[in-house]
Amino acid sequence: MILLCALFFLNVNILSASPRVISLYPGHSDNIFALGGADCLIALSENDDADFLPELPRIPLKASPEKLLALKPDIIITRSMADKINPSMRKILTQAGVKVVILDPPQWNDFNNYLIELADIIGADPEQAIKKFERIKNDLVSKIPANHKNLNVFIEATSKEIHTCSPDSWAANLIKLLGANNTAHDAVPLRPGSSIAAFGVERVLKSLDKNLDVYIIQNGAMNNSTLDDFFSRAWSGAFKNVKIFCVPEKFLSRPSLIGLEHGGEMLIKILYRSEY
Repeated sequence: MILLCALFFLNVNILSASPRVISLYPGHSDNIFALGGADCLIALSENDDADFLPELPRIPLKASPEKLLALKPDIIITRSMADKINPSMRKILTQAGVKVVILDPPQWNDFNNYLIELADIIGADPEQAIKKFERIKNDLVSKIPANHKNLNVFIEATSKEIHTCSPDSWAANLIKLLGANNTAHDAVPLRPGSSIAAFGVERVLKSLDKNLDVYIIQNGAMNNSTLDDFFSRAWSGAFKNVKIFCVPEKFLSRPSLIGLEHGGEMLIKILYRSEY
């Protein structure tokens, strides 16, 4: 009887234990952390921020399956891009009994479904995950001045040929949430579903005719331009009456609860408080 009771409690502990998760995309890492799943994470992508859970090992996208298996994961969460870089990894890991989940960065309107799936993977409450998303959005909106001017904003996604963020992108929806106008609302994505859209210098200069108020440079992996870089451009003098800001890509375009909260606060300061 004592043995049966011991086995029962041992089984309960096994079933209730947090899964050992390796996240191979920073957005997944951010959201797992935001949903209270930090204890699940045993390793992160080499692309995760160095100051984010620095005690955890970083995994290259081309790491061998053996390197991952040595960490004894239960689940590996990645994205299609990483899966294509290391195509043999998934098959080997699956054969070894590791669950490999491919979740691509979600669109703004599909973020709830993404959170539900992610919460289910780590054993978090899906309903609370959605409520947190709504709470962050509502909190940001509550900080917008009541009689604010609808500022006209342009986002530089990449300096090469001056690409912008597509109208359905996370960045464009964040700008819209905060009560500003995206002057590139008619930009065409480079391909279906892409967060990047073609634009060009000529159209950027024409946006000055629409009373452009703010020019935001997205700085990160996709675009390493800085404020100094912007002001060194031959055509930058035309923007003497426009406020120019540089915002980290992770706070502007990364679909995550952490990015939304910190990026939203940063943009509110830029748009309405002149504190940035």
